Amino acid sequence: MSIGIICDSASDIPQAYTKKLGLVEVPININFGDKVFKENVDISGDEYYKKLVSSDVFPTTSQPSPGDFEKIYSAQLKKHSELLSIHISSKVSGTYSSAIQAAEKVGKGKITVVDSKSVSMGAGLVIISVANYLQANKSAKMADLVKLTNDLSKKSRILVACETVEYMKRGGRISAGAAFFGGLLNVKPVIGNNDEGEVVSVSRPRSMVKALSFLRMEAERHTNHQGMAVIQTTESFDSRALFNSLSGNASIKPDKKSKSASTENMYVGEVIKAQFGPAVGTHAGPGAVGIAFIGEAPKK
Repeated sequence: MSIGIICDSASDIPQAYTKKLGLVEVPININFGDKVFKENVDISGDEYYKKLVSSDVFPTTSQPSPGDFEKIYSAQLKKHSELLSIHISSKVSGTYSSAIQAAEKVGKGKITVVDSKSVSMGAGLVIISVANYLQANKSAKMADLVKLTNDLSKKSRILVACETVEYMKRGGRISAGAAFFGGLLNVKPVIGNNDEGEVVSVSRPRSMVKALSFLRMEAERHTNHQGMAVIQTTESFDSRALFNSLSGNASIKPDKKSKSASTENMYVGEVIKAQFGPAVGTHAGPGAVGIAFIGEAPKK
C-alpha cells in the first residue's frame, strides 16, 4: 500500500526535486499560434523565453485536458494504491477542474485532488514539503497528507517583481494606457496570491532595487518559515542578488534583542532556486524575480 503524488508543471518545481521525491508531473500546454508544446517535454524554460522575446505571436497557455490526467492517473494507480493530486489555484487555471473530472472517471475513490490556492513555487513548496513528509512517514494516511497540504497552503505566499509592464499589456492583463504610464513612471509592479488563490496587484515600487527589498521584507515579516524559494524568468543580477542574500543568512547569527524583523525572522534553511514557467512568466516577462515561502503571517 502506497500513496503517489501528482502535480502539474505550472508549480515550477525544479526537475531535480521531482526526480528526488518521485513526483509525477502533468505538463501544461503552451500555444504559439497553431503550434502546441507541452512544458518540460517539448520545450524547456530557456527555450520558451527565447521564443517569447523573438516571436511575433504572443503565446497563451492552457490546462492539461481531463484525458491527459486520465492517462497518468491510470498508469500511477498500477504502482500505488492511492494518489494525492495537488495543483495550482483553481482561480487562475482550469487544471484543478481537469484533475477533478479525470479522478471521478478513473479514480474509483482512490484519487484525492487538492487546490493549493497558489501558483508557481507557492504551490511547489507545498508539494515538496508534503512529499518530504511522505518519504519520512511511509505509513502516513491520505487524511493526514490532505490536512498537511491544506495547512501549508494557507501559509504559502508568492510575490513576483516584474522588470517591465510590457508583457502584462501584451497579454491583456493591464490596459495599454496603464502600461504607458507604468513605463513612464518606471513602475516595477509586484503581484502575488491572496487567500482565495487569486493573483492580485500587491505593490508598485519605482525601481527593481525597491521591489526586491519589498520581497525580502515581506518574507521576513512572517515567522516560523517552512520553506523558501527564489524564482526567475531569465537569469539576471537581481535574481542572483536576492538568492545569494537569502542563502547567506545561514552564516549570520540572528539578533534576538533587535526589534528588526530582518534579523529576528531570518530564514536559514535551504533556499530553492527555480524558474517561472509560462503560466506566470508569459505575463511577468524577462527579468522578473519572485520569492515564495511558507510562513505564519504577522499578527495584525
